[in-house]
Amino acid sequence: MKKIIAINSPIFEDKDVKNNEDYLPPLGIGIVVSSLDEYDIEFVDSIADNLSLQEVLSKINAIKPDFILINIFTTNFLLIKKIVENILINTHWIIGGLSTKSLYSEIFKWETHNLIDVIYGDGELIVNDIINSSLQEQPIQKDNSKRYFIVNKTSKYYVKDISEEKLNREIFKNEPQINIHNELEISIYTSRGCPYNCAYCVAASSRNRDLGVVRRKNSNKIIAELDEIKTIYPKVTAIRVLDDLFLSNKQSFNEATLIFNRFRFNWRAMCHIKSINSIEDKVLENIKDSGCRELFVGIESGSPQILKRIHKTDNIDTILKSVERVLKIGISVKGYFICGFPNETVDDLRKTYELATKLTDFSKKHKGKFRNSTFQFRPYYGTELYDEIVEVSNISKDSILYKVKISDSINKNVRDKSFNFDSGNYSLISDEELNNYIKK
Repeated sequence: MKKIIAINSPIFEDKDVKNNEDYLPPLGIGIVVSSLDEYDIEFVDSIADNLSLQEVLSKINAIKPDFILINIFTTNFLLIKKIVENILINTHWIIGGLSTKSLYSEIFKWETHNLIDVIYGDGELIVNDIINSSLQEQPIQKDNSKRYFIVNKTSKYYVKDISEEKLNREIFKNEPQINIHNELEISIYTSRGCPYNCAYCVAASSRNRDLGVVRRKNSNKIIAELDEIKTIYPKVTAIRVLDDLFLSNKQSFNEATLIFNRFRFNWRAMCHIKSINSIEDKVLENIKDSGCRELFVGIESGSPQILKRIHKTDNIDTILKSVERVLKIGISVKGYFICGFPNETVDDLRKTYELATKLTDFSKKHKGKFRNSTFQFRPYYGTELYDEIVEVSNISKDSILYKVKISDSINKNVRDKSFNFDSGNYSLISDEELNNYIKK
């Protein structure tokens, strides 16, 4: 029988000593692994096991798999390249993830004698046929031992109904886990794709139109999944919904209420400002009564100019009032901010800081609490802002994304190695001032 390893790829070259980042289960690769349960397959979670690059290499060389499935991101491109180019065995690589659309041409340059198949789009059906040498479609591009496949809406391997998929949660070592509210929590997702077009995001709709429209699980499937979680993990008291679209309009808020009213779970979910602004307080009260404890909101900036450029809600009053409505009702909010956008000024950053401060101060008067997660901007390969920087800078694409390791000031004081690369400062302020704002 063919031996297979599926790897949730590392994001650090060395061990993450402080390990202070949230662990999110790799549900995408988990679905692919679950579709291959008839094979001799081992799942290696580099994040959950806190494996260094060398440890990943040693594990691969020891097991000697026939096939290696691995996900890739713009943030760990160089690490995956090192792994592929430095293993000592003969094998067949299958590399997937949204970033492959932009990265596959660089992957084709990797120096290895092994076969590499790069997949952009759904992986759970095509992988099986690759392993069995029974492909029903030709690659979009091919170069010697490397092939690039697009599983788009016209592909035989496209999953039309994601409600039919299966997921073996037992492969995830760090689930369930204790969340910030001291609850035992399981993560789920309810849709694939994104209708939004954020200029800094690889998943932006304008960059992924060939993958078709957003696909959603039906309510009965979500209820069945929660029933299964309740049975398998009777001590779990909380659910985290990872995708952006569980709460996207009034209908989805009402469906969420009906779903979670059937259970005693507390739950948390992503939510956009536009979604909050489109509903009445009563709808918010209903999701709170159904167990909604916290919403994750990508605010990103307090500067209307910056927000408009990145295609986010640019009315600061709308942002402020929407988040305050949620907090006042008693649902907490985690707001995400990005500092250092291209050509961002000190005045732009000051406005972001003022917005975060207002929301924090407001939450002190109400049951719903506001907390923030602040990142330094990095131009991810394959995004609108990345391409703009390449165009105006007249420099090679590679030199932006893979410049140097993250600066010590951010490493020690802010996120403790939250990324393994530093792509430079494209704002109009100094590194020191940018770091100071991030810390504040």
